[in-house]
Amino acid sequence: MSQGAGALLKQLVSEGVSPWLSARDPAEFATGARYPTLGGHFHNALAPAGSTPSQARRACDLLMPVFEVSKGTVGHVSVPVPPRWAHDARALAAAARALHGAVARPNALIRMPMTPAGVEALADCLADGVGVHASLVFSAERYAEVLDAYVAGLERSLASGRPLGGAPMVASFPVGLFDREVAARLDRLGVPADDEVRGAAGLAVARRMYRLREERLSGDWWRVLRANGALQPRLLWGTGADGGVGALVGWNTALALSVETLEAAAREPALTGDTLLNADAEAACALRALERLGVHAGEVAAVLEAAELARLQHGRAVRTESVPASGPGTGFASAPAAEQP
Repeated sequence: MSQGAGALLKQLVSEGVSPWLSARDPAEFATGARYPTLGGHFHNALAPAGSTPSQARRACDLLMPVFEVSKGTVGHVSVPVPPRWAHDARALAAAARALHGAVARPNALIRMPMTPAGVEALADCLADGVGVHASLVFSAERYAEVLDAYVAGLERSLASGRPLGGAPMVASFPVGLFDREVAARLDRLGVPADDEVRGAAGLAVARRMYRLREERLSGDWWRVLRANGALQPRLLWGTGADGGVGALVGWNTALALSVETLEAAAREPALTGDTLLNADAEAACALRALERLGVHAGEVAAVLEAAELARLQHGRAVRTESVPASGPGTGFASAPAAEQP
């Protein structure tokens, strides 16, 4: 890692942005866990589909000092459940519990897609003390459901006497993927390349999510949960290979970055500070401008959710077609797919 990339990571941390190492496949993830990338540079990691329990535990152990010093706010490893359970809440929750037990580390987060079933399973897992990475959140409306489930799960956990700090939640929005889908639609509509709506959609949705979280965390009931040890839910942005790091800066957020994306971002102009706080009005204007052109964020979100789940399920099926089907208790997904955060 270059000196410039290391400096950018330090600047992101000073702005309240936690860096997550994103690897393309289990071999790259294992390499990142073998060298001082984790802990020394990146404070969290996304284990790609196909990673083994031992790889996940190794990454968790490398990040354990960061996890302990931060009192559980960072130092996590996100591990995915098999995508075939995405529409079965009971099976998804069972797979998440089994996977959490297999990794057996307090800083492991179980990554599950936020379909309607995923939202239901999220609350069940948090109630049982299992930390969750809520992935593939493509709209502010779905994020509102995720926040509701987060509070509901913590309420149940509190009622059962569990410590709330043991079940954190991170929710991720693949900003780069969203922007690419919007760009393709604008291309089909013949919108000029220099039109101001270009490149604005993903940031607008991210700003809406950020504002929604700030509103929810200002309520009295959240203060009760916080007083009992609940950790603030963090928003994780996926930028993609085309960058956008400097446009997604806000307190208590995170960025999923490959080493290549980080190196490219280090060659760009320096960060200019917070880009998310008090920007919801601007976000609403950007989304209305897209709607006038016929591009609706809700429709884009629905298409991307279905497409990403199909891609993940197909990737896993290709790798496991010769293996007999098993129940949700098996835990690990064994197909190395380039999963979006």
